[in-house]
Amino acid sequence: MPEIKIRDNPKLRGFFRNVTEMTFTGFVWGIWLYLLLPVINIVLWIMGFKFVNISVIEQVGYTEFFDLIQKMGWTVLIVFVVLRTWGYYNYMRFGKRSRRKETHPVTVEELAHHYLIPAEQIKIMQSQKEVVWHYTR
Repeated sequence: MPEIKIRDNPKLRGFFRNVTEMTFTGFVWGIWLYLLLPVINIVLWIMGFKFVNISVIEQVGYTEFFDLIQKMGWTVLIVFVVLRTWGYYNYMRFGKRSRRKETHPVTVEELAHHYLIPAEQIKIMQSQKEVVWHYTR
C-alpha cells in the first residue's frame, strides 16, 4: 500500500480561506470555553469557600439571603397571579369562539380556470408522477 504524502503550503491558501478557518476556529474555541465554564466555576467556588464561610456563616449573611428569597417569591407570585388572571380573562372572552372560516377543497374546474388550461389536462397532470411546468403569464 503506497504511503500518502500530505503537503501543507500556507502560501497557496487564499485570504478568504484563511479568514474562514480563523473564524471557524475561534467560534469552536468559544464553544469549548463556554462548555468549560461549569468546571471553572467549581474550581473558583472551592477556592472561594473560605470567603463564603466568613461572609455568609460567621457574619450572619444568610438572613439577608432569606429576605431576598422571600421578596423574590412574592414578586414571582404576583406576576404569576396577574398573568394567570389575564389568561383566564382571554379564555372567557375569546376561548370559545371559532372565527376561522373553512375553505372548500379546490375543484378541477377551479384549477383549470385559474391556470387557463383545460380541465382534462389538469386531471392528466394530477395522475402523473412528475410534471415539468413552464409557466408564462
